[in-house]
Amino acid sequence: MSAKRLWVLLALAIAVAGGAYWLSTGTTLKRDPDYGARVLPGLAAALDAVSSVRLVGAGGQTLVTLTRDAGHWRVAEAGYPADAARVRRLLVALGDLHVVEAKTEDPARYAALAVEDVEAPGAQSLRVELRGLAEPLALLVGHAAAGQGAYVRVAGQRQALEARPSLDVPRAPHDWLARTIVDLAPPRVQSLEVEPGDGPAWRAVRATREAAHFDVPGLPKGRELASLGAADAAGNALATLEFDEVRKAGAPAGRARPERAVVRAFDGLVVTLEGRAEGEARWLTVTASFDAALAARFPPVAGQAAPGAEQVEREAERIAATTAGWEYRVSAYRYDAIFRKRDSLLRH
Repeated sequence: MSAKRLWVLLALAIAVAGGAYWLSTGTTLKRDPDYGARVLPGLAAALDAVSSVRLVGAGGQTLVTLTRDAGHWRVAEAGYPADAARVRRLLVALGDLHVVEAKTEDPARYAALAVEDVEAPGAQSLRVELRGLAEPLALLVGHAAAGQGAYVRVAGQRQALEARPSLDVPRAPHDWLARTIVDLAPPRVQSLEVEPGDGPAWRAVRATREAAHFDVPGLPKGRELASLGAADAAGNALATLEFDEVRKAGAPAGRARPERAVVRAFDGLVVTLEGRAEGEARWLTVTASFDAALAARFPPVAGQAAPGAEQVEREAERIAATTAGWEYRVSAYRYDAIFRKRDSLLRH
């Protein structure tokens, strides 16, 4: 063995021995004394008391106002229900927010972390204000930090912090809306009736809850479905039906006769949709009701989990109350699935 190689091995041995001694002494890296402390102490235990969340951006401009009334969240700027799950996730994250490391106390350096006061016209920070608590809270949220965290500063305090978990706080009202209009799982759908704006009306049915595909009765003589499941896409089109845009319903524009679809569920939920094209956009109005006679015709199979009549009736009331007076822009592919033309189902 060469002398050079021997010296290298000796140096490595000394390094390993030194590391083992350092670990055996119990020496650890110095940790911030506030590590793990709650950024907003007491909030986690008081989340249900929060009655509003206001997001304020540069120049002190209110960007989004979320209000809770009778347990329901709304986006004030849109006058429309908020995505309650997203609001809840934000509140839980704020309650869990804990210190990773103390950062600057120098106001001149706040902008580097985007935790400056929002009153400045060019401020990058976002102030999250919570009301309904014994004492209102406000937190300045800045840039994302490495390791699933964020830079924050409690309003009125000098100390900026790196904290975890990360915070998902969109700045546009649209991003807080409850975008699901109807979520009718395919196995629930018993029948649908479609009246296209141009072309013959048609109906698809499933005779039992266990039927895998829809049948289309009353086809013209000599015509048959292109495939066994040709009508399934239309029957399944209300599964997680979401909008891209929502607006107050106005007087119908263009053609007087809208396209119409009525979707009925085995459990009695009835959803009625009317649609129209506006240029490249596709718009829907939606309502819902409960058909007790329909539900009685198809009682749940023994041992099969299914919503009860009262639950379905409440679901219908909720959909009807939410959608009344609104119209929704949906994707063209989903619109076309709902109002599919009869000829597209048939073998050519």
